[in-house]
Formats: sequence, C-alpha cells, structure tokens
Amino acid sequence: MGIILGLLAAIGWGSGDFAISRVTRQIGVVQTMFYVQLFGIIAICMVLLVRHDLPTTDLGAWGLGIAANMMSLVGTLLLYRAFAIGTLSIVSPIVSGFAVITTMLALLTGERPGLLALGGAVLVIAGVVIAARSPSGDAGGSRGIIEAVGAAICIGVYCWTISYIIPTLGIAWPVLIGRLLTFLVALGLMVRSGSRPVRLEREVWPFAVGAAILDTVAFLCFSVGVSGTYVSVVTALSSIFSAVTVLLAWIFLRERLSMSQWVGVAGLLVGVLLVSI
Repeated sequence: MGIILGLLAAIGWGSGDFAISRVTRQIGVVQTMFYVQLFGIIAICMVLLVRHDLPTTDLGAWGLGIAANMMSLVGTLLLYRAFAIGTLSIVSPIVSGFAVITTMLALLTGERPGLLALGGAVLVIAGVVIAARSPSGDAGGSRGIIEAVGAAICIGVYCWTISYIIPTLGIAWPVLIGRLLTFLVALGLMVRSGSRPVRLEREVWPFAVGAAILDTVAFLCFSVGVSGTYVSVVTALSSIFSAVTVLLAWIFLRERLSMSQWVGVAGLLVGVLLVSI
C-alpha cells in the first residue's frame, strides 16, 4: 500500500506543480501562495471534519510539527519562486532531489530497506533527473536553480521529519499547520507591500483550485505512506512527480521530449518495479 500511496503522491505533486507554474506566471508568487494555500486550508479542513480528527494535547508534537512545517514553508517559497522565474523542465528535477536528502537522513537514522528496494529507489531518482532534463541549451536555463536547490533541501528535511510527527498528530493536522503558516506568510507579504488579493480570471481559477486539491491529496498520501513503510522507498516513488510535470508539459504544452528523457522515463519505471517487488 505504501508503494501505491507514494505513486499517488507523485501524481498529485507533479500535476499540482504543473498547475502552480501556470498560476505563478499569471498572478505572481505571493498571490499564488495566497490563493493556493487558502483553497488548501478549506480542503484539509474538510478532511479533518470527515475523519473527526481531534487535536492532540502533546505540546512537544505541536512544536515539532510547526518546526517541520517552517522548513516546508521556506521550501514552498523557494519552489514558487523557482517556478516563476525558471524553466519548468530544469527546476522541477532539481526540486525532486528532495528524495536524495530524505533517503540519506533515513539511512543515517537506521532505516534499512532491502537491497532490491534500495537499488530501485536509486534508479527511480536517477530516472527522474534524466527524464526531466531540458533537451535545449537555453541560456536562461540557469534561472531559478539556486531556489530549486534550496527547495529540495527544505522539502527533503520536512519529508524525513514528518514520519516522526504522524504517530502523534495524525496525517491531516501537519498538513493544516503547513497550510496555515504559508497562508499567513503570504498574507503578511501582501500587507507589507500594500497589495490586495487580485481578482482571479476565469482561466486561472481551475489551475489554482486544482493545484490546492492535488497538493493536499499528495501530502496526505505521502503521510499515510511513510507511516506504514520505509520513508526512503515512499520518498523515492513520490519523487517521480518531476517526470509527471514534464510529461504534462509534453502533452498540453507540446514540449518535445528528447531520447535521453525517454530513457529516463524507462529507468524510473524499472525502478518502480524493483521497489514494488
């Protein structure tokens, strides 16, 4: 089940990032954060109501949850900035490198998946990087790389830490904490700059709402996945989101894939098979 949830997280994050990249180019980073997090708060609150999840009284767990989501917040800021100024097919695979950070931390803290699963995880990560490489020699392709690297580090630490939080806070409360923190920061940046929420155009609404729902579902799937199996395995599978983003760009934006990218796709599929065995 953890394998399936990891793949679902990849689909959710990959599709959500594709939608977010469209929104940021229309209304900017801060406005996108504001709306996506607002819609995300509504979505996760509905999940909490349906599940009847009550908050824990463990203050230590709340503190760890807030600390972890502060890392996620910084990662989100850098992620949105990278999508706004960088080339999607370049910055996306760099961000997917969060899987390397999470896997290293998991191994350092004693996690020992089987050699076949570990080899498959490495192949998945390598396949993602190859598949999502830009086939062009765009001179402006270096824009957003620093932000993407920072996002990968922050998200990687968050994904490792979340496995220690879920047993106490559950799968939904950590997501709500992250949504609230990011929303408040976006609101604060808007107040500081003297701006107000822009009016979303008709063509932007589906991408903003869709990004919020897909991102929320992805976080929930990832949380459930790491609570039931190895963090390194679920993280490797969820890192496929980068290839999902590139494939969506190929389908909807007519961005052509190079032969090396198709090789990368094949490699990650083999890696998924090895992890699944």
